[in-house]
Amino acid sequence: MKFRLPSDGRRLFVLNAAAGGVASLAKIGIQLALLPIMARLLGPEEYGLYALALPTVAFFTVLADGGIGLSLARERETSTLVWSTAFWLLLGSCSVIAVIVTGLGFVLGMVSDQPRLPGIVALLSVSFLLMAISALPAARLVRRGNLVLHSAGDISSTVVGAGVAILLALQGAGAWSLAAQYVVGFVVRAVIFNVAAFERPTLAFDFSAIWPHVSTGGSVIGSRLAEFVGRAMENLLYGQAFGPAALGAYTLANQIPRFLCEAAGNPIWGALYAHALREEPRHVQPVHARLTHLLALVLFPAAALLTASAPQVFSIAFGPKWVASTGLIQILLPFYALNAVAGQCGAVLLANGRGGAMFWTLSGLSAGRLLAVLAGPWIGVHAVALGVGAANVAYAIAMFTTLGLTTGYSPKALLRSLAVPILASAVSSWVYLQVIDENAVTIVRTTLSLMAGFGAYLVVLVILEHRELLAVVSTLRRLATRGA
Repeated sequence: MKFRLPSDGRRLFVLNAAAGGVASLAKIGIQLALLPIMARLLGPEEYGLYALALPTVAFFTVLADGGIGLSLARERETSTLVWSTAFWLLLGSCSVIAVIVTGLGFVLGMVSDQPRLPGIVALLSVSFLLMAISALPAARLVRRGNLVLHSAGDISSTVVGAGVAILLALQGAGAWSLAAQYVVGFVVRAVIFNVAAFERPTLAFDFSAIWPHVSTGGSVIGSRLAEFVGRAMENLLYGQAFGPAALGAYTLANQIPRFLCEAAGNPIWGALYAHALREEPRHVQPVHARLTHLLALVLFPAAALLTASAPQVFSIAFGPKWVASTGLIQILLPFYALNAVAGQCGAVLLANGRGGAMFWTLSGLSAGRLLAVLAGPWIGVHAVALGVGAANVAYAIAMFTTLGLTTGYSPKALLRSLAVPILASAVSSWVYLQVIDENAVTIVRTTLSLMAGFGAYLVVLVILEHRELLAVVSTLRRLATRGA
């Protein structure tokens, strides 16, 4: 499967993907380092106060830009009326949301008997105004295919926000330090995006001009809401069925694989979306196929080895209190990896104006997860996890099929490209289980067993897919150099 891109397109694509990967790794490292520091400086009470404020803000954040920012990346920058209308619409809607959330802060403060809560919510509400003035410059950067500045904004906002949080926490600001971290992150992104891509809006406003983006944005927002509400209901039902301790184990079992898979998949999704906006479909199809295969080569062995080693890794890292999460993670992790690989289809679908397809597939995934949890009292926690996994398999099939119907890509070819990574990953986990001594769990023994499993994975790949591996290396070399 050979393809050739224009020289500028090659370098831009590689820069975007690399910048997104670096930003993702940097954010993960900073957040992991910051967590124990802030936990020591604040304590449970201040974290609890912030936790009361954040869910309301997070819910309205899902709605704030109406998905218009992501859709506008498909609009020509010369369409002044569209961009100006979008600016005034977002500024007005985000201002209204900020007022509503601030008012809800007073209600939450009275209900929870926390007099500081309204002020914290009011500070967090400033983020909606910052989102409004950042959305259009961010969309222009995506339109231009410049995700490097997006990544720079993410890293800078994370670093500056973390610094502000620590300084305020040292001064005894408590929960205010976490709220300031949240808002400062939006301030930094707003400054970087507007310096890079600000265009003065005119006073024109025509809702009919922006309607196609409102419609597409509605599908994006619907997808976000379907996932957000579905997860909230899922946790509520799971907690009612099995109790708070089991819910804690289930939440952790979902958070870890989701965090890992999104960290790997999101940078590729962003680069693929920007690429699909700028390139002809004949150039997008082979890039998507290669990236799907490459992501599977990374995520599937990681998921297989972490699934096999979960009892040892969790025992060492988390202690015996979290043993209930081990079996759930072993079931869920491979399905999350499949979800991340299939989710790359969404970038191509959205670039082709098929946001509605994303909404229905994600809604189906949420419905499948809820059905599995509803059956929980009769089938048990591990069967619920298997049901959630089945929902993810159905989602993956739906995404591949929908992409084929939309673009003419062959879903069978994409699915066949996953066969060898799956087989090699299964072999790697089998080798790990043969090497590890479950009666003598140590960091050294676990690490050596993981290395043996990964070595077996590489051997199977070389035997079964050496030509494809050479093609991938050749593809990456062509993308990274001029004049191929």
